[in-house]
Formats: sequence, structure tokens, C-alpha cells
Amino acid sequence: MRMIFIILMVLLAIAVAIVAALNSEVVTVHYIFGQVELNLFIVILGSVFAGILFMVFFGIYRSIQNYVKAGSDRALKRELQQRVTFLEKENKRLEEEVESLKKERENEAEKAKAELETERNKLQEELNRQKKEREDSIEKEKDELKAEKERLEEQLKKEKEAKDSLEMQDDVPETPEQKKSFWDFLKR
Repeated sequence: MRMIFIILMVLLAIAVAIVAALNSEVVTVHYIFGQVELNLFIVILGSVFAGILFMVFFGIYRSIQNYVKAGSDRALKRELQQRVTFLEKENKRLEEEVESLKKERENEAEKAKAELETERNKLQEELNRQKKEREDSIEKEKDELKAEKERLEEQLKKEKEAKDSLEMQDDVPETPEQKKSFWDFLKR
């Protein structure tokens, strides 16, 4: 690219020199404080050199501006690189913290699960114990009711026997003494 630029500049310089050489007449140049008569060849070359001088100063200005901009860009790049490094370290620290929290959470979940399992087992044992107590209580009540039933049957049987024996005694004719006592009882 640079080589093409140099070739174009040389061709342009040759073209300007040919045009200047072909224009050799004298012309009057007017400027703010006066006027001067010069050869057209000198006016053309002077204009070319003034343009070259202007472009050189403009190029220097652009180079300085680019250098300052590049310097600020380098500082910005350095600052951004430091920030990226800091953020990468911070990211790594946060990832480690997240992993630590995950492990802690998993451990707590396992601990809670174990506690719940223990509590469930305790409740199951308590439920089984209460069920057994209830069954034992029911069995005891059955036995008591059976004993009560037998006692009542026995009592009923005795009462029935007593009633039967009373009925038998009622069938026996009363003696005059027994009658007398009844009438005596009423007299009183």
C-alpha cells in the first residue's frame, strides 16, 4: 500500500513539473499588501509546495492526535485489562463461594433428611407402642368382660336356683305356725 502511494506521488510530481514547464509566461499575482509579477512556472510550483507544506503540517497534526489517542487507548486498554483480571478473579471467587454454598446446602439437606427419618422412625415406634397398648387394653377388657359375664351368669344361675327353691317352698303347704307369724306380723 505504501509503495503504491509513493508511485502515485512521483507520477503527480512529474505531471505538475510538465504542466509548470509548459506555462512559462509572466503573470501578476495580487495579495493583501501588494502585487508581484512572477513566472507562471514559479506560481504553480509555489502552490504545489504550499499544498505539500500544508499536508505535511496536517499529517504531523494527525500523527500527534493519533499518538495521543493511542496513548489514551493504551491506558484504557491497560485499565480494561486490569478490570477484566479483577472481574475474572471475582468471578472465580464467586463460583467457589457458590460451590461452597451448594455443598453446605446439600449437607444441610442430608442432615435434615436424616433428622426427618429419625423422627419418622420414632413416630412409627410410638404408633406401634400405642397400638400394642390399645390391643393389650382391648384384650384385658375382653378378659374382664368375659370374667364379668361368667360371674353374672353364675349369679343368674344362683338366683335362678334360689328362685326355683323358693317356688318349691311356696308349693309346700304352710304350717299353722307360719300362718300365725304372718298374722302376728300384721297385728303389730
